[in-house]
Amino acid sequence: MPTLVVLGAGLAGLPIAHHALKHTVPLVKDLKVILVTPNSEQRHRLTPKLHSYWNLASVRGVVPGQFGDDVLFHPIEPSFAKYPKESYEVIIGKAEQLNDDKNTVDVVVNDGSRRSIAYDAVVIATGTRAKESMPWKEVGTTEETKKALGDIRRQLSDAKSIVVAGGGVTGTETVGEIGFEYSQKRSKDVYFIYNDELPLGPPFTDSVRKAALNELQKLNIKTIHNTKVTSVKTEADGQKTLELTDKSGKKTTLQTDAYLPTVGAIPNTAFLPSNMLDPPGYVKQDKSLRAVGHDNIFVVGDVGNLEGGYGRLADLQVQHVVKSIQAHFTGAPRPAPYVVDPKVVAGITLGRSRATGQMGTWRLPSIIIWAFKGRYIGTDYAKDYAAGSRTMTVTKNW
Repeated sequence: MPTLVVLGAGLAGLPIAHHALKHTVPLVKDLKVILVTPNSEQRHRLTPKLHSYWNLASVRGVVPGQFGDDVLFHPIEPSFAKYPKESYEVIIGKAEQLNDDKNTVDVVVNDGSRRSIAYDAVVIATGTRAKESMPWKEVGTTEETKKALGDIRRQLSDAKSIVVAGGGVTGTETVGEIGFEYSQKRSKDVYFIYNDELPLGPPFTDSVRKAALNELQKLNIKTIHNTKVTSVKTEADGQKTLELTDKSGKKTTLQTDAYLPTVGAIPNTAFLPSNMLDPPGYVKQDKSLRAVGHDNIFVVGDVGNLEGGYGRLADLQVQHVVKSIQAHFTGAPRPAPYVVDPKVVAGITLGRSRATGQMGTWRLPSIIIWAFKGRYIGTDYAKDYAAGSRTMTVTKNW
């Protein structure tokens, strides 16, 4: 029985599994798709329920009273019920070891058991996780991610002062959402610490970065530039003392009730042979979106090293790799190599009514980003995404 194993059920893995079941399984006799994901929730000793986490909206989801768990999480199982039972299997667990010489992957199931799964082709779509177990990405199981979100909401609700550290997209959007809720009304002090002259960074232009800073300052957010948090100490009363170090090496301290780091991502690749990884731990990816030197190992999303970790780029890779998977199993000619898109197309939300963005080298008006992203941050179609009826940009016939 030919087998396609998909590791990961996030922005990349889930739509690939659905596409294969709809469009490739009917063409290949006895083809089976196995989806492996730890994103489950156990309630009242019932069978674990699998969920899709719309992490793109986590920046607003951490703010009390905004996107709740019912908006961020959607069940996966109902969408698979429409497929023949013999054509798929969903395993609640995560990969422990990929044996590329044997075409097998060892999986640790969430109940503690282990399985070895043989594959004809495997998709590595395990993504990355945020440092310090922050819920900007899946933390582990659905329960663990929901707990992390709940902990932050409680911290923010109780806090009089809040610090967001890290000037990337996640940090900039997060502090914008928190500032919109609190410092705009001067109900809480909100600080934004980033280690550059301006928030964001390459490939964003200075005009976009300055626009972001200007909008954040309109929200009464206190910005501390060219500085990073070098240590954190939790005091007996729960307050946190942050050691700040600027680019000259000068150290200062700042006390805060709530601290949200957004710096750094860790690729989920510990299960892969070291020769498949680059020095930072990402999978070495060729222009066919395969692991370098492997015809039957596909790599999609921010776990690979070909492009940056933006949702739009992951979506483009998904659209390409499903064609390669179908060709692999049907014997059809390979599609043309994947073309890396150097053009910047990105929107940055800065609270619930502000935004900035870039297309190519052009700065986009705030109203455009608000209309296409800022109102919902994708939560208006996240349920359809979990159901396998669309990707971020492909809305029909997926």
